[in-house]
Amino acid sequence: MTGPGFEAFGMDGDFTAAYLAARRVADMAERDPSLVSLAAVDALAGLLSRNAHARQTQARILYRDAAGVLVTLLAHGPAPLAAASRDALCKALAVPGKPRLATAEAVGALPLPGVRGPQAPEAVADAAPATFAALLARAGAAPDAPPRVAGRSLLVPGRTPGELVVVKRLRRGEDPRGLALEAAWMEHCAGLPFPAPCHVPTPCRDGAARLFAVADAPHALPGLDPEGRCLAYRATTDYFRYPNEPGRPLDGEALVAVMARAALLLGWLAGRGIVHEAAIPLFHNRVQRERRDDGGVYDWRLPGRLDRWLYSAAHPNFGASGLRDFEHLAAVSPKTTGGGRLYRRMGDHVISLLLVAGSAFRMRDPALVGRDGKGRPVDARHLFDPPLLARIVAAVFACYHEGFVGAPPAVMPLCPEALARRMVEEMGVDRHMTELLRVADQEGMTDAAFAAFLTSRGLSPAAAARHRRGEADVALETGPHLGDFNNRTSLPELSEAAAAMVAACLAARHERDRGGGGEEGGEERKMPPAARRG
Repeated sequence: MTGPGFEAFGMDGDFTAAYLAARRVADMAERDPSLVSLAAVDALAGLLSRNAHARQTQARILYRDAAGVLVTLLAHGPAPLAAASRDALCKALAVPGKPRLATAEAVGALPLPGVRGPQAPEAVADAAPATFAALLARAGAAPDAPPRVAGRSLLVPGRTPGELVVVKRLRRGEDPRGLALEAAWMEHCAGLPFPAPCHVPTPCRDGAARLFAVADAPHALPGLDPEGRCLAYRATTDYFRYPNEPGRPLDGEALVAVMARAALLLGWLAGRGIVHEAAIPLFHNRVQRERRDDGGVYDWRLPGRLDRWLYSAAHPNFGASGLRDFEHLAAVSPKTTGGGRLYRRMGDHVISLLLVAGSAFRMRDPALVGRDGKGRPVDARHLFDPPLLARIVAAVFACYHEGFVGAPPAVMPLCPEALARRMVEEMGVDRHMTELLRVADQEGMTDAAFAAFLTSRGLSPAAAARHRRGEADVALETGPHLGDFNNRTSLPELSEAAAAMVAACLAARHERDRGGGGEEGGEERKMPPAARRG
């Protein structure tokens, strides 16, 4: 591009001229990408990397438009322009603040025709009647072994050493197709060539029926399905070994390896069009789930606080054996990868991985949480190892990129050490402990449900009885949260990191697919070193 206005990209002090020039290049790229010069790409890269207009209220729009030009060239421009645009986008993603977020948003809208998931497996909810003893015998449990309760599941040692039989029971009112879908995804994933060890349990079936109706199961719990419907499967004994178990979390190389392998597996599945939609549960606000259109589910692209982060990270759906809770897998297609949908889900993965990493350090002393005897926020920063956390941050990005793209990243789009420092500062001090049970939320409860809610959030029955439903908002100490109730997140760097990492993966994958590169990473010998050590 030549002519008046091109110089504006170098005029850091002239926002209007830069904006008009960026729009002219954008119009040209839309009409005919081949007319845009490499010099224009360099100018756009400089505009984004210098971040000279950060104080302008409309800077996000300028940076979004500039990044949008690069995305257009990446998708439709000649090969040299596409490669230069990809490099420019990677550099922009390394610039904190508005350039990074605007660039990531533009890249996140890229359609990825090469990401095509399988046909979602059919989930038939038929349940075969069985006694508990007959089910255990069919599933391969050790004779006379007593079951152990783990949440809603019953765990029984298997006849084969190192095996565990799991009976996962349906909750009252829950759609049984969810458990049937979990079994179907297990069967599908059993044949996948994972790039790293990933144990897939073996579901127990009775002909076509993947579920059982067991009326005499022991350890009845309130809230379970009255018909006793359940899923039974065989797993390894470390299937429920989490990287952040209270009092005995993984540490050092073992922690790096498990987190790196989880990132590799999540990225690899996403690259094949299979997205895990609940690596951990993430919410802006659990208490308002029933009356919010979004169900209170966390959207990291927004600046809102993250509800009960330590609680959310307690039982991640990945661990020593690989991934778990296959009912949360979903197939994506080219029609559902664009418009930011895949971008958001992949960001969920990155944030989940980093939250679990932070929680592993906190679980070195699980009792150190909340406020001290004088009402001051607990300071647990001494539990963290910042250099180790920075290594985990770097490994998560490198391995997720390796899995999704099939090749290691060329550059790191953020500073792992800087992010680790901010994570320690916010995750290590419990400044945000309070949530409010609003009157509007109380009105949807019965008196009994109101009292049960208060006691479930830590109040004694006597303290709960002092509150009358519907009279006033009730403050509850349920944290730690990342941010105050109905306010902004206290760790925006976490969302920025997710944006940068995911956008870098999407840009690299688009360039790979456009160049006709074949899928890589299907063999264990290509596993990244950090994940291989698992």
